Amino acid sequence: MSGVPFPGEYFKLINLNVIARLDAALRPLGLTTAQSDLLCFLDQRGGAETTVQDIGTHFHLKHPTVVGIVHRLEDKGFVSTAVSPRDRRCRIVRLTLRFDEVRRVMSNHRALLDERSTRGFTDGELLRLRDMLERVYQNVRMD
Repeated sequence: MSGVPFPGEYFKLINLNVIARLDAALRPLGLTTAQSDLLCFLDQRGGAETTVQDIGTHFHLKHPTVVGIVHRLEDKGFVSTAVSPRDRRCRIVRLTLRFDEVRRVMSNHRALLDERSTRGFTDGELLRLRDMLERVYQNVRMD
């Protein structure tokens, strides 16, 4: 298999290309892929109380990194933060109405990228691919 990239190299190349495409698509909205990921995570939680710590745990990010992303999103008006009434040491992060303005655009860009990346696959191939990627993830994830 000399000269053929190993799966890890393909994962890296795919990731770099996906991030580059999403960053380019999100730039007019004033967002980066990392910021968009955080907004999507909050949106998927459906208004459930979400702390900076919850975000860090979900994305496997250190507290200062999450605080930086949240702060930039707050400056742009996409999220608001408040002290948790249950634990004053925690900050709750919530989506603002400004997110509603970009939700559809972000969703469309992600759907187009998913469509492009799976072009030419049958439904059966996509199911097998998903299962194999899940196995790879389980093999390499950090517990």
